[in-house]
Amino acid sequence: MNYNEYMSLSNNEKFELFMNTLFPTNRTPSYWVNWNNVRNNIKAHELNLNTLNFLVGKKNIKEEARKLFLAQPQLLNTVPILLAAREEEIGVLSFENNQMVANSLDFKNPDIKAIDKYINFMEESGLLDFLANDLNKSLVDYVFGVQAGLDTNGRKNRSGSQNETILEYNLKNLVQRNNNLEFTTQATAKYIKDNWNMTVPDAKDKKAKGGRRYDGAVYNKETGKVTLIETNFYGGGGSKLKAVSGEFSNLYNFLKNEAPDNINFVWISDGPGWETARNPMQEAFEIIPNIINLKMVRDGYLDEIVKK
Repeated sequence: MNYNEYMSLSNNEKFELFMNTLFPTNRTPSYWVNWNNVRNNIKAHELNLNTLNFLVGKKNIKEEARKLFLAQPQLLNTVPILLAAREEEIGVLSFENNQMVANSLDFKNPDIKAIDKYINFMEESGLLDFLANDLNKSLVDYVFGVQAGLDTNGRKNRSGSQNETILEYNLKNLVQRNNNLEFTTQATAKYIKDNWNMTVPDAKDKKAKGGRRYDGAVYNKETGKVTLIETNFYGGGGSKLKAVSGEFSNLYNFLKNEAPDNINFVWISDGPGWETARNPMQEAFEIIPNIINLKMVRDGYLDEIVKK
């Protein structure tokens, strides 16, 4: 089905087609681990890690560690990364004389006079035992694995940026197919005014700082129209889906009432999360004419929207 046929359907028929053609994922291979981050995090500690290899397999490791850190206090900078910690100052709760005591150890600027506190922490955390008895590779290799694991915490942020990457990929292809088109991502009203001499009304609360940033915008030099684009992908459900449906419905109504006729709006959304929020999306279809998913983008619907 092409775009014109899609637009000739009733809102309910459009909604059902949208729901029946959702992509199961937006995760490209680069989603899983940002290897550049991993390498950069290790680079700052690589020399220290190689020096700390001296402790691997030592039988009297507590005393050896004490000597090493007294001779080279800067090596303490690297202890947090061995424990998969991002903090350079680590809070420690200990039990002293039947009392709970909270202290902190500064590994960025270590207090060498308190070296025994650092050594005891490494012993009680199990780090010294691990270095003495369990590690069978270099600390650089070990930390590489630790950092790769920690980088999975960034997947939530990458999930959002994945869709922006997908949008940019599709917009680049779009303008390559049509010389009359120009695009930008993270589009602001100022950029659109400065570059395309088109006025987009500010859709944010007047008390809020800065104007709204649209995920993308396409300018058609032939028709003199700008298409504003918002995009998202939901792999799971939640209250946010209902909220975003209401937000974009309100945004469309605002633009419809306040923006000139040569400003268009399209919402590109996808993901199995919409199966848990069918009603909010169906309500949005009653308000926003151009709601499409990634399959529809692939099938040329966005090309047709920006032509008109």
